[in-house]
Amino acid sequence: MQIDASFFMEQNSLYDRPDLYDLMAPSDPAMERFYVEIAGERGGRVLDLACGSGRLTIPLALSGLQVTGGDRSAEMLERARRSAEAQAVELDLVQLDMRHFDLNGRTFETIIVAMNSVLHLYSLDDFTGFFRSVARHLSPKGRLVFDAFLPNPAILSSDPDKRQLVGSIVHDLQGKIIVEETLRYDPLTQISHVDWYWSTSTKKDFWKTHMQMRNIFPQEMPLLIASGGLRLVERFGDFDRSPMVAGSARQVCLCEADGLRTRIG
Repeated sequence: MQIDASFFMEQNSLYDRPDLYDLMAPSDPAMERFYVEIAGERGGRVLDLACGSGRLTIPLALSGLQVTGGDRSAEMLERARRSAEAQAVELDLVQLDMRHFDLNGRTFETIIVAMNSVLHLYSLDDFTGFFRSVARHLSPKGRLVFDAFLPNPAILSSDPDKRQLVGSIVHDLQGKIIVEETLRYDPLTQISHVDWYWSTSTKKDFWKTHMQMRNIFPQEMPLLIASGGLRLVERFGDFDRSPMVAGSARQVCLCEADGLRTRIG
């Protein structure tokens, strides 16, 4: 196989390489079905924050909703634009920072942040800015819906110097790629520092990507949401809307503007 030298050029993050990102984050039918159904309950306008390459934005639009996708990465937005064009889908795509954004008075019946993307917020200021920005863009009966994995003590206490296999992917040009990771958890900030090491059969560790993920424990989630003027009204343990219990893998949260009648699960 011929090696394309440009493939191995250094990039700042995984979000600079949508071709690799999409392979590491394949389609999740259960997630897509949940968000399409939950947005369909309100209808109207939907804002998909941290929309990436459009893996959820496009199914939302195909369901008949009026969808805007927002992301910080110009590369991811361009891939979303090309994917939408290939499927004859009309998308409104905006480059923004979800910690502080202003869409000129536009409001939405549903605002979505999927695939743990809310965990890229780290500080209380980040969360407050995010939730306040969302609150300004919700229609009177609008909802914020997002998912975040439940912190796993066994993973957080893993050896920070020991690599674990994340998985393997097959790239169109480079063939099979193996991805390994190390994780170091900072209990003071509740941030996991994750390094991914990428290798082909001919080039070990051709790329190293770093990401940080905030861990949000169940008891603090309602407090963070309230910091920006929203309230947690319902919480599931998975995309099948099952109750959140000790063995759940994630928190799927539905939020509304503070002051509405609430039911916290």
